[in-house]
Amino acid sequence: MSRFLEALRGRALLMDGAMGTQLQRRGLAEGACYEMCNLEHPDWVDAIHRAYVRAGAECLLTHTFQANPRALARHGQEGMLEAILEQACRLAREAAGPGRFVLADVGPLEVCDETAFRRVLGGFRDVDAVLLETFSSPEVGEAARWAGESGLPVLVSLTYGPGLLTHSGHSPEWFAERAAGWGAAALGVNCGRDIDMAEISEIVRRYRRATELPLFARPNAGTPIRQEGRWVYPRSPEAMAGRLAELLAAGTVLVGGCCGTTPEHIAAFRRVVEDGSRTD
Repeated sequence: MSRFLEALRGRALLMDGAMGTQLQRRGLAEGACYEMCNLEHPDWVDAIHRAYVRAGAECLLTHTFQANPRALARHGQEGMLEAILEQACRLAREAAGPGRFVLADVGPLEVCDETAFRRVLGGFRDVDAVLLETFSSPEVGEAARWAGESGLPVLVSLTYGPGLLTHSGHSPEWFAERAAGWGAAALGVNCGRDIDMAEISEIVRRYRRATELPLFARPNAGTPIRQEGRWVYPRSPEAMAGRLAELLAAGTVLVGGCCGTTPEHIAAFRRVVEDGSRTD
């Protein structure tokens, strides 16, 4: 069993928070190719990773959510894919240092293209697991099988909308009943438009009733509101941390933040996670 999977069998682990909104705060324009920051602004990416480490994060995601051929082609950067993946892994690993984990972050492809997906997977180096996040259809099962061929643990994370259904209309139970068969090492939920912390906890509880896999969650900081030319996320670190104990009690063993969350959110989460560990 890998060191990462062994860690999931102990106390709850803390993941990092959002990267994209942190890059925007540093001046990255909307519509820019975020993943190119690994090459063009590595100091920004490094600083954000290290801010999350200082906040208490034990698992860092590579800055590669949309590092895939189709997404990069929209910016004329498809040929930079391998360089982006290599640099993203290096930046995350150096910031993580010894004792922490690095997860290869893979977002959904517009078309679940096996050739493109394998190209992405082949570019990751020195990571502890593969995270398939923000998927919203059964295609994640095929992606999980392909990712599993790497020999790394595969974490599968779905995003839900109103009615706690994915975009494809599937329930948490549908995915929970199938995830182990796809080879997933853990099952999670992240992001989600108009989904609050209570609903994230409910998704985790519904997962738990249908699977024995380790569970994880990365809620966002609310649905953003446009104010003075920028997007503002309404949920404060204190508000989100105030609901975290419920999420942990639902069965989460790995928790972090998605869109709009900051190092301040992760620091607030850390206090709750540490309190829970002492209680155990």
